[in-house]
Amino acid sequence: MAQENKPDAVYQEQTKEYTLNKDGSWTYHYSHKLLINTYFAFHRLYGEDFIVYDPEYQKLKINHSVTTMADGKQVPTPGNAYNELLPRFAANVPAWNRLREMVVTHTALERGAVIDFDYLLTNVKSNIPVLMWNEQLMMNSPVKKLTFIIHVPSGASFNYEHFNIQTKPAVVKSGGKTTYTWIFENLPADLREDFRPKEQQNRPRIVFLASAKKADAIAVFASQEAFKCEATPEIKVAAETAVKGIDKPLLKALKLQEKIANELNTWQVPLQYTGYKLRNAAAIWQSNGGTEAEKAVLLTTMLRLQNIQAEPVAVVPETFYTRKVSSPALMEHFLVKLSIQGMEPVFISPTQTDPQDLRYTLSGKRIISLVPGKKQLSEVICEPKNILTLTGNLKLDEESELKGNLNLELGDRLNPWLKIQKDSSYVTTMLSNAFGNGKISKIVKGKTDIDLSSFSFHTSSGSFTNEIAGHIFLKLPAVPSGSDSWHMTELITNRIEPFEIPFPVNESYDIFISMPDDVSLVSPEADLKTENEFGSLEVSISAEGQQLHIVRKISIIKTYVPVEKYDLVRAMINTWNSKKCREVVLKKAN
Repeated sequence: MAQENKPDAVYQEQTKEYTLNKDGSWTYHYSHKLLINTYFAFHRLYGEDFIVYDPEYQKLKINHSVTTMADGKQVPTPGNAYNELLPRFAANVPAWNRLREMVVTHTALERGAVIDFDYLLTNVKSNIPVLMWNEQLMMNSPVKKLTFIIHVPSGASFNYEHFNIQTKPAVVKSGGKTTYTWIFENLPADLREDFRPKEQQNRPRIVFLASAKKADAIAVFASQEAFKCEATPEIKVAAETAVKGIDKPLLKALKLQEKIANELNTWQVPLQYTGYKLRNAAAIWQSNGGTEAEKAVLLTTMLRLQNIQAEPVAVVPETFYTRKVSSPALMEHFLVKLSIQGMEPVFISPTQTDPQDLRYTLSGKRIISLVPGKKQLSEVICEPKNILTLTGNLKLDEESELKGNLNLELGDRLNPWLKIQKDSSYVTTMLSNAFGNGKISKIVKGKTDIDLSSFSFHTSSGSFTNEIAGHIFLKLPAVPSGSDSWHMTELITNRIEPFEIPFPVNESYDIFISMPDDVSLVSPEADLKTENEFGSLEVSISAEGQQLHIVRKISIIKTYVPVEKYDLVRAMINTWNSKKCREVVLKKAN
């Protein structure tokens, strides 16, 4: 009889309980009973529990921690198994070195043991007097029973949205409060398949917002002093020094971005552990570092000093956004929005330099302005086209080098327009990378707009050929920034979760290659076409006389692929990446 594969561990019971109090404080009660099935589970996965909190405004109480061994013996966790550490992300971060991480080391673990763990976290004050959360419910191991509870005082404002959940909560009003309870059974484990949806929009999730007094959580967040973006004399001098000798507003903006991104430390402290509080520009500058949100504030401050209209913005997944549950708990990233005369608004990062306007990487995201005293305007970013087109005429010479003239078009996210504005010499490097690190000359710039740039150039490279026993294996040119950047070289046959392609693309190659008189094509010609709701594919390899004609096109228009449609997309991408569509074999005459 075949042995049943057990998971490493199973949550027999799990409870997550949130309580909002009338004064705006809140508590979070967590408990679980976790069955250990394997050595790996207690050596690597669940030997310890970690709780991050801020002693300045939060109190942690461990209600109990007991291991029930396989024979039924109960072993309480000893006192020396509770240790407070500095969270890893707060190391070398003076502004947040008061944070603590309680590490609870469970003892008496063995296969068949059950960890019974229970704690209460009380938030006694908050920068934003609301209880807000964005909870993805699946864990690394299966959960037999999850009880999810929210208590709010009578008369309080409460809204929720749930996703991939079929049942509504049980609602009970008693003792001056209203209780919402969801009970879930047999939740599967949170898998780690490659190319799973980035936003995990296929998994059960609850997003909620509760406040003792009705409040716009994002407006309250944006009203804090930091978002006034007030400069000190030191910040003013630093900004003026950085852009000295630069006239164009866009280049000034990119220079200041470079300064903030590269010269100030980026602190990876999650917003929830800062209490959703940001320091002002002066404190950020003096400490030589900040979180992503804080660096957005400082960059905005410097840009305004140069009379560049700028504002910090938050990036929120539109999938989970509704006005009634909109809160900082949904914010994924913080950027800076530039509004320069004669240009559409441009989005840049405060933590890294960008080759292109980040608008083209934010499809399906909602951008929310963070300006105090104003309505928080927002917009949803549309899907870009992401064009990549390479055409031209090449010649394979007697030394097996490819030489000739090519034309390259790059659109939307594939167009490194901002990088080219900063450094025009980058064009040569980019074209060399696009053509096997070949030699580039005679560059002629065509259109160079933010949405599309085009170039004509002469190139030569020997990296496309490999000669073995009188045969030449010729790799067909492919620009690495397009679909090759997905690295989908191997796709598993069956999936449990939906499949997500990193970004849509319209990529095409149409190239003629002249061969020497003593060389002929010996690999089969190709003529493949396929089309479905997710995109299309065309590959044509043909020879007429001493000339090869290579046509390769792939278009992806929908990136989210349900499990039942995965085979369609897998077949198309595997064909696109197959050797018969990427390489031709030539033979030299004896």
